[in-house]
Amino acid sequence: MRMSFNNDTLVIAVNSIIVSLDLVKQRFLSQLPLIFVILGCIGFIGNVFTFLQPTLRFNTFCFYSLCGSLIDIINLFLGLLPKYVYSTYNMFSLITESQLCKWKLFGLVFLSQLSMNLLILSLIDLYVCTCRLTSPMRQLKMVPWLIGFIVIISGLMSLYAPLLYDITPAFTCVPAHPLLNGVIYIVIHGLITPFMMFIFVWLTYQNVKRSRQRVGIVTNTIAYRSRYQFISMTFARVMVTSFFILQWMSMYIYHIATQYNNKSAEQWSIDYFTLFLTNTLYYIINVKSFYLSTLTSRLFRETFIKGLFKLTHKFSAQ
Repeated sequence: MRMSFNNDTLVIAVNSIIVSLDLVKQRFLSQLPLIFVILGCIGFIGNVFTFLQPTLRFNTFCFYSLCGSLIDIINLFLGLLPKYVYSTYNMFSLITESQLCKWKLFGLVFLSQLSMNLLILSLIDLYVCTCRLTSPMRQLKMVPWLIGFIVIISGLMSLYAPLLYDITPAFTCVPAHPLLNGVIYIVIHGLITPFMMFIFVWLTYQNVKRSRQRVGIVTNTIAYRSRYQFISMTFARVMVTSFFILQWMSMYIYHIATQYNNKSAEQWSIDYFTLFLTNTLYYIINVKSFYLSTLTSRLFRETFIKGLFKLTHKFSAQ
């Protein structure tokens, strides 16, 4: 009798956990995608407004940041907003054509990778800026060529998606070889990309350190501050980007490693809840730009505020 009572209590507890997680997901987590999209739209408008101000519009770093912001907002609308629609209205994405499945996955992977590669390009631009020698990379005429090169590289890094994904008889778009797809995804997006970011962060930091040693007390001059005004902002972006890559990749690696394990309903419920949460938080990478720039860059903040004052004065004068 006692054994039966214990079993019933355990079943009730397990069901309670499953119901609670589902309730939290439906009432709270399902709203995060919409919140992130709204914040992303506000941030995109703020970035466009600020980077197109006269003091910044001819800066190569600002060109790359503006392009990255554009890709971010596209990624939010194509990658995150559908999650909100499917979760809120209990809809499912049914894909009946193999080519549509492949193009969809290529687009999602490509946009995510392009966003991070543009951040790496802005890091390279900062690194070149801190070098003593002048470089043609910082000339405005080189910007379209470098962006085109990054687009091609991002496309090549995303080619595995259309090669490995296909539709199933249930009309869902899934990888034909889940383990291979998972390994490639982890290596490219979870290892190579953050590694490249940290390499250029370290190189730029070393240049800044040497430059401070050379100029000594002159580092307080306006010219010096103007030259390194975006470094702290970009370093903050890299740190935040790396953190949200790490939290998503950690859960994704765990899921890949244990997906064929014999788990209880409670364990599967916790796993899918955590997957949904970490994947949704991953999109903060596409939201953060404007807000981090405002917090960490005095020049960005002052340019934004001055632009608002000019705009307000212009409309009030009419």
